[in-house]
Amino acid sequence: MASPQRSWSLSSLPHDLIQEIFYRTPAESLVRAKPTCKQWNALINNKKFIYEHLRRFPEQRRFLRINETVQIIEPVTRTRSAETPIPHELQPRENIKAMVHCDGLMLCMCSDMESRIVHLSLWNPLTRHITLIQPSTRFTTSDYYGIGYGINKYQDGYKILRFSDRRYEDHYHCEVDYEIYYSKTSSWRTLDVAKVDWSIDTTCQGVSVMGNMYWLADKVVQVDLESIIIGFDFTVETFVDVCFCPPIYDNNYLSCFEGDRLSLIQQDEEEPSLIEVWVSSKLADDEDVSFAKYFSVVSADLPWLLFDRDMASHPVYYIAKNKRIMAWCEGVVVEGDRLPVCITLYEIDEGGVRNQHVTERHEENDYAGTFLCGYVYVPSLIPLP
Repeated sequence: MASPQRSWSLSSLPHDLIQEIFYRTPAESLVRAKPTCKQWNALINNKKFIYEHLRRFPEQRRFLRINETVQIIEPVTRTRSAETPIPHELQPRENIKAMVHCDGLMLCMCSDMESRIVHLSLWNPLTRHITLIQPSTRFTTSDYYGIGYGINKYQDGYKILRFSDRRYEDHYHCEVDYEIYYSKTSSWRTLDVAKVDWSIDTTCQGVSVMGNMYWLADKVVQVDLESIIIGFDFTVETFVDVCFCPPIYDNNYLSCFEGDRLSLIQQDEEEPSLIEVWVSSKLADDEDVSFAKYFSVVSADLPWLLFDRDMASHPVYYIAKNKRIMAWCEGVVVEGDRLPVCITLYEIDEGGVRNQHVTERHEENDYAGTFLCGYVYVPSLIPLP
């Protein structure tokens, strides 16, 4: 007599085992699994589970780009997520000036250059939730922003920093120079910041690492103008001088390295055949932070990370394992009388360009570009406040 077949499903496993499996599952797959059953939906929506999943699964980096749609690509495998519509709050896309990433949340700065009206929003591209941040008075086009958290983000939520650049005239009508927004209470507080002796590099939108913000900046030391890293510590809510930078080239790009350090890529406009990669010491260590040369790339086939054309987009990159640069940038291809703009994904190691893949193509006259080609993004289930 044949033995009866045994039915089996993942739902029949013990709760603790299901939870452990889900901790090892990419966030995108968990979103698709939520409708499966009430038990799974409750687990995936559990706040404690969400933060623990992010802690255990931090390295699923993607590139995010907004053109006609929201595009997300896994740079190593070139796997694309399904394109989704641009949120209404971020349209038209030409108004998107910058985004800063923190734990799967994108802090988005949008401005209309004609009306000078600025909007600030917090967006989770994976869950497709977005919320507008209301100003204490108003936002301006000379503002810089950062996002981070204090000691207990689970309890206290995320914080947003706003400060203005005095090099721009429209700053002077603002009464508030430095203020911080608490997502838990949806409120702003003015910060008592002494006069600063540095100015942010205008091409650097900042990077959030381990809950704090970092920017490239210039500072006069004795009589010389030095390049430094400025940080903002969201726990004590103050600016800090982090460290000096290596000798600055024409084009410098700051990013996060391995979750707890900074990386700096440099390329000379006159010598695009050389790219230098620097990495900082761990930011959480009690010792002073400093940069050390990680590797250099010398090759005649290197692309200009920032192509020499009007309104060219700044590149997005991160440093992958085995000393590889994953970069997404634009360039112009000469095809007779035509000069199409191509958005290209590059994999570059110490030997030069190993792989390249064109992800978009535009006619130059029909493509205005954006300030930044794209953004590094880690999918997460973090809910909006």
